[in-house]
Amino acid sequence: MRTLKYNLSNSRNCFGQLKIVALLFTFLSFWGCTDLSESTYTFINPEDYYKTEADLENGLNSVYADFRTFTTNYKTLVALELLTEHAMPAHSSKDGVKNFNCWQGVNQSTTYNIQIWDSGYELINRCNVVLGRGDKVDMDEKKRNQIYGQARFFRAYTMFVLLRLYGGLAIPESYTSGLNGLEIPRKTASETYDYIVEDLKYCINNLPTRSQWGNGALYKASRGAAQALLGDVYLTRGCMDNYNTTYFQEAKKYLGDVISSGEYELLPDYKSMWYWFVEEAAKNTKESLLEIQFGATQVSALHCYFGINTKDESLGANMYARAGIAHKSYFSFQDEDVRKQCFLTEFTITGTTTRRYFEAEYKGFSGKGDGKWTSTSPGCVKFYDRTKSAYDTGGSKANYIAMRYSDVLLNYAEVENYLNGPTTDAYSKLEAVHNRSNSKPIATGLSKEAFDDAIFQERVWEFIGEGHLYYDELRTDRLGKNVYEYKMYMYENGYYNCQKLQFVPQRTFLWKIPQTSLDSNPALVQNPENVSDPRYPLN
Repeated sequence: MRTLKYNLSNSRNCFGQLKIVALLFTFLSFWGCTDLSESTYTFINPEDYYKTEADLENGLNSVYADFRTFTTNYKTLVALELLTEHAMPAHSSKDGVKNFNCWQGVNQSTTYNIQIWDSGYELINRCNVVLGRGDKVDMDEKKRNQIYGQARFFRAYTMFVLLRLYGGLAIPESYTSGLNGLEIPRKTASETYDYIVEDLKYCINNLPTRSQWGNGALYKASRGAAQALLGDVYLTRGCMDNYNTTYFQEAKKYLGDVISSGEYELLPDYKSMWYWFVEEAAKNTKESLLEIQFGATQVSALHCYFGINTKDESLGANMYARAGIAHKSYFSFQDEDVRKQCFLTEFTITGTTTRRYFEAEYKGFSGKGDGKWTSTSPGCVKFYDRTKSAYDTGGSKANYIAMRYSDVLLNYAEVENYLNGPTTDAYSKLEAVHNRSNSKPIATGLSKEAFDDAIFQERVWEFIGEGHLYYDELRTDRLGKNVYEYKMYMYENGYYNCQKLQFVPQRTFLWKIPQTSLDSNPALVQNPENVSDPRYPLN
């Protein structure tokens, strides 16, 4: 394992505005399958604290808690959806929803500063604290390696997110005393990939499988999650490196290991993954590889930001909206597709016979027509909790599924197609996902290019609204063309809050590093100016 030495008297690290670990360290109780409660202790000397296995477990629990914050930040999910053609801004103009939707201000370090860089490095920091302090704890070596494996998994996951948004990262190997020695330059993208790969290979060698963790710990990072993430890393790296078949072979290997493990399976009914339909039975199923836990004392607010601007007992917690599914994407679902039922298009006001329903002809303008729909588009029930307790408290108990088995199958089909074309093996993985929800069969005899399009379309139907499609479109070089065609159409046809497109992203698009982090670390170099794709003129 890489050597990490720390002096936690640091009040900020080179990435700006991390919490003061030595003076205000958050210890968290055991993260069960539904709840995570926390207690705060102050003025703790880390040299005195990390002495027992329980101390190290508490440090790891703080990693899990911060990972929940990082992955379920509504601003990140809203932005990632609005930057694709699959979402449109809702009636609120808060949080820059109109700017994200039209790609405005892409070369300003403030426009896309939604705390993901800072919060990502804070999470990396927590992982490094566990890794840097664990060697001093007297404990069973296998258990120590499991704790390290979990910390390294979350570090790798976080760095993979940041790498795809910002490019090569500055990688902290140690703490320094005070503000000295904070000049850490960025690694190249290739070096950052290598670092992530090394972390995940360690995880694969040291983490238990899902079944080995057992029912009381299904939320924990597992060997299968590490294999799936490494497969995704290699798939992305191969695509971004001119479709490098060496990386594709590695992707196929690790994705195949997940499939052959027998640890995961597609649920027979797509709807059974979502709390709206089956409540607690939706949590931590065999389709889930990694799931962010929410419950009665730790509730999610994602339902608010992908809601329909209303409050009614039949809908559970109070709703408002920042983004909604784009109309074209909603109508791309065939009527027989079960996944179309995951969007709220009508309800009856409790205690009345008054029905509210979505009317697409009004192009997102609410309160028009007989239905008087309260939002720009259908609501995404993937985040909803319609129980009476949610209505009373205002918070959703629905988990957020960060990784699931259908993603593994579609990634495998994609990489197999890159390597060998639409083989029987590739078809079987795509059909498993498709046939689970849609009775209309996939066309046979597709060309390599047409099969790749079919996989991408399946990803849209499977993952829309979950914050994944931005990465898929950027990786496969679809983002610019799709954004240009549909966002120009929405603006020209007068859809609500859809402004004129300001920029067309190329595959090389990178977000700007926040200025505060540049100020904190003089060795950081800002990303170059992004150039709008010249193939799609905006005049």
